[in-house]
Amino acid sequence: MSAAEDSGAGGRLLARRSIFWRIAAVLVGVQMLAVLLAVSLSAWFAYDRALDLAITSVRLRLDAVAEEIERAAVWGPTGLDSIPSVLRSDLSRRFPDPVRVLGSDGSVLFTVLPAEGPGGGPAGSVPDGVLPVLLEADITIDRESEGGWAFAPLFSDAGFPEGGVLVHPLSGTLARELGPAGAALRRAVGVVLLLVLAIALLLAAVVTWQFVRPVRSMMTQIEAIGRGEFTVRLPQQGTAEFDRLARSIQAMADEVAASFERLKATDLLRRELVANVGHDLRTPLAALTGRVEEASRHLASGDVPGAERQLEGADAQARYLARLVDDLFELSVLDAPEPVLRVEPVPVAELVSDAVSAHRSECRRAGIDLHVEIGSDLPVVSADGVRLMRLVDNLLLNARQHTPAGGTIRVSAGSGDASVTLRVSDTGPGIPGDRLERLFDRYYRGSDPRTRSRSGSGLGLAIARAVATAHGGTLEAANRPEGGAEFTFVLPIRPEA
Repeated sequence: MSAAEDSGAGGRLLARRSIFWRIAAVLVGVQMLAVLLAVSLSAWFAYDRALDLAITSVRLRLDAVAEEIERAAVWGPTGLDSIPSVLRSDLSRRFPDPVRVLGSDGSVLFTVLPAEGPGGGPAGSVPDGVLPVLLEADITIDRESEGGWAFAPLFSDAGFPEGGVLVHPLSGTLARELGPAGAALRRAVGVVLLLVLAIALLLAAVVTWQFVRPVRSMMTQIEAIGRGEFTVRLPQQGTAEFDRLARSIQAMADEVAASFERLKATDLLRRELVANVGHDLRTPLAALTGRVEEASRHLASGDVPGAERQLEGADAQARYLARLVDDLFELSVLDAPEPVLRVEPVPVAELVSDAVSAHRSECRRAGIDLHVEIGSDLPVVSADGVRLMRLVDNLLLNARQHTPAGGTIRVSAGSGDASVTLRVSDTGPGIPGDRLERLFDRYYRGSDPRTRSRSGSGLGLAIARAVATAHGGTLEAANRPEGGAEFTFVLPIRPEA
């Protein structure tokens, strides 16, 4: 072998043993492992989240389809008679799976096949699990049974359940919902892997052996931060450069952690806001539209009294919608970092007495006893009297709505050295344990259909607590041992200067 060949072979051996390739191998291996782990976990969580969102989307779409069928259907004495052919044709494009309309006994009234061909196979028999939810009249999605199915109840003009809409199988619909998420995830994985490989090679080219030991000592902590353990502290390395690097990485991890928490909180609030406010606004708007349409139909047929009745109902829905918008605006004002309060001297005893007087006649008509105990030493405090009146009024309205005929509402007000305490208790059914913690959440709704059917915006208790908080006070709820609920409002005493 010539000297040139020996020199070339030695150079190749030296290159293979150089620190560059060792560092490159270490960086590529470690980062690839971390990225694959992160990508695998992310893909698993992303798929689970995408599946939840897909199911939520299917639920909303099926609910909307059921409402369209309810509005357009022809109802007979025995239930649904027919729906317009235009709507049938439209249903064939709503889902890539067969859609069937069921009668109140679970029988199939008619089947609409998808226009693009059966995405999940032809429609078979009605699944066994449909009949129980048909009787419960609730929207249900089942992914456990073969093929999966989704069901939404149908209600007649009189408000009674009269069958439902069934999508079965559900595989084509879920596949269409998950398609964009899967494609985006695959693209993201490819880009991340390419970026990791390029960054690893670039770092291997500029890092020397004297930096390997401190980098290795920092690697464990950095990997922990990469897994989301943002509380891990990076050690000091003894040199200005690595100390500065450690501080920078730690600051970045802290900022990412704070941003991540803020993003989760904002996203949760946004989704709750859109879902709950959209639901609250859609119901009165749909009722208002339906009333106006019925009034127009009555007028066209010459039935003026019928039109007037429908317009009276539309007016009631419009007033309810206005109250809901006012309550949402009031809550947004009170939730500001520094809510604007019109502070004035407020005689607490007079305020409580006026609030109770406004409810006496309604309690009398409902057969409810209203007992009041107001201390003689209640002070005059500096507060927003209008909003305090709103707080007391909301507590009394809530107690009146949950107290049956023959029950009792008790209102007591007293003062100590530094605060005024108002208690409103009732002899109603009390507050279920699963609702007690979320009772004051602004967009929370219980599952009790009686709660959903009551008039009002459903924001009364949230507004009451917001008023208490804006005044530096507290508002708490509890169940009484002898039965019923009790609300306690504590207001710090700030006498007029």
